[in-house]
Amino acid sequence: MATTLPDKLFYKIGEVAEVVGVRTSVLRFWESEFTFLKPTKSSTGQRLYSKNEVELVLQVKDLLYNEKFTIEGVKKRISSKGKLLKPEERTDYVSVKDCSEVLKAVRNDLITLRKLL
Repeated sequence: MATTLPDKLFYKIGEVAEVVGVRTSVLRFWESEFTFLKPTKSSTGQRLYSKNEVELVLQVKDLLYNEKFTIEGVKKRISSKGKLLKPEERTDYVSVKDCSEVLKAVRNDLITLRKLL
């Protein structure tokens, strides 16, 4: 996802929409859904995105459109501060070790049930 942004401090919502490839209404909707997307507003009320926020928007688009995450999935994947969470930092993360222990217990229970039948 090699997107080239002009070198400046802030980007207007129209510029961000064009770079990301979504409509401005989509960006406004994402702002309402994701706490980590909070562009500042100018004195005239124009949304101004920092370069970091544009990169977050690109990440959100990738997760939603390419990775097929849901809105809730993106919320679990990116922290409220806009940081992509590692698996062990996520609240929905279950380690492979935990899963293998549960599967062993279920297997043992099934073997016991089969013997009873």
